[in-house]
Amino acid sequence: MKIENKFLKINKTVRYSTFGDLTLETKYFWILLHGSNMICEQMLYKFKNFNPKEHFLISPEGLSRFYKSGFNGDVVASWITKRDRLEEIKDVSAYLTKILNLYKKYLSKKCKTILLGFSQGGTIAFRWLHSKNINIDYFIPYSCWIPEDINLKLSKTDLNKVNIIYTYGIDDPYINKKKSDEVITLVNKNKIKISFEKYKGSHRVEKTQLIYIFKKYIKT
Repeated sequence: MKIENKFLKINKTVRYSTFGDLTLETKYFWILLHGSNMICEQMLYKFKNFNPKEHFLISPEGLSRFYKSGFNGDVVASWITKRDRLEEIKDVSAYLTKILNLYKKYLSKKCKTILLGFSQGGTIAFRWLHSKNINIDYFIPYSCWIPEDINLKLSKTDLNKVNIIYTYGIDDPYINKKKSDEVITLVNKNKIKISFEKYKGSHRVEKTQLIYIFKKYIKT
């Protein structure tokens, strides 16, 4: 019995959410990538204290949806799995690039572009920047793992031309002391300039930490 796995590209309708008013007065353009078991709106709720006249935020949703509990209830999303991962990375990278390009043309030259990826979304962000040359000013990997299977020094986006701020909660069960040390080792191995900001918190996006990072590193 001979079985062959093959691939076919199709058109797919994607879902994303926005917050703010995109005008020439927009100062900060954000792309927010959620973690696994989340939906896109959840990332936007974290920015409710940000001025929508100055900030425009886009939160794309992962391409794979599933029921959070069994066969009913809340529907959540994920970015990729280990099954046919390389093909999924190509699809996600093309998807995110298309969304970025859809809005970038409306931004003023002074507007800053910020990419934030939480948990699985942060890992996806690293893969996106590795596979595509993306013009961004800031990248905030938030409580995420840095992929070990790619050479970040060879990323198509020059990571050392991007201001990168890695943040995580010291009580995060997924980024414990051992894991955070491994992240630092990966960063040093790839010779990437990253600022580290740890704080009292667990595996979730904290509104106060977002405001802190924005005021310290981004606000003009």
